[in-house]
Amino acid sequence: MTTTWTRAAVAVVAALAAAATAVVPLLAVEAQAQAQAHDTATAAPVLLRSAGASTLAWRATAPARIVIGRSRLGRDIVAVRRGSPTAGKVLLVLGQMHGSEPAGRAVAAKVAVLAPPAGLQVWIVSTMNPDGSVARRRTNARGVDLNRNFPYGWVRAVRSIYYPGPFRGSEPETRAMAVFLERLRPDLVVSLHQAFNSVDVSSAKTHVWAVRLATALKLRQVAVPCGTGPCHGTMTSWYNSTYVGAAITVELPRAVRPSWATYDARAILSVGALLVPPITTPTPTPTPTPTTTATASPSATASSVAS
Repeated sequence: MTTTWTRAAVAVVAALAAAATAVVPLLAVEAQAQAQAHDTATAAPVLLRSAGASTLAWRATAPARIVIGRSRLGRDIVAVRRGSPTAGKVLLVLGQMHGSEPAGRAVAAKVAVLAPPAGLQVWIVSTMNPDGSVARRRTNARGVDLNRNFPYGWVRAVRSIYYPGPFRGSEPETRAMAVFLERLRPDLVVSLHQAFNSVDVSSAKTHVWAVRLATALKLRQVAVPCGTGPCHGTMTSWYNSTYVGAAITVELPRAVRPSWATYDARAILSVGALLVPPITTPTPTPTPTPTTTATASPSATASSVAS
């Protein structure tokens, strides 16, 4: 399967994956990303990336708690793992991208304390926008909507609550998540938002998983609107255009009670369990029944001769 992605966007993520660690100076990373953003090379088809040997090795050796990056104001962005690091399938739950949408964090917290299904490792990022979460605002501290700042489909726009930033991948939160996803390459990403009370089923690639999530969560199946126009530079569109795995936007209701958060967490894990192939027990080959030829007993033979 192939998709079209600009060489500039490929180069941005490659540069970020190579350079973005907790100790890399922020300005140096921004300079790299901005230089790549000016590349307007013709789009070329690229293969969707799968989890190869290096990804499996990283998963197996990664600690159960990772600071994947820091926010614009220096707050930690943390990912935690539940389940075996060698489990064959991976589910990532992102609790919050927009700081004004807190319900997903409550659901993610419940996911983090529930036992994961067998054969599945579950990663939880409570929030990738800690500054916005503290301020209870949609954007990060720079006023950028992180869900318009990812490389794929990014477009320049004026400042608003959907401001995409000065260039693609301009924000440290975006870069942190992009690099983490590049390393982990999960099979399913569930990105929690509010408050359209629905699951986005607009992508043909992810439709089956989106319907499963909508059914399990008892949410409507819709093509999620984004402001007054199409979404640009979103995390899910970037992931789905770059990796084999599926990334799906889930819009929770405006209010989520604690009991609902537990229900939602269990529902997400139940869908994640479907990633794991069922264990099939080989049907034993029946042992053929030996056949025998009936013979007359000696006494019967003797009796016949005597007659």
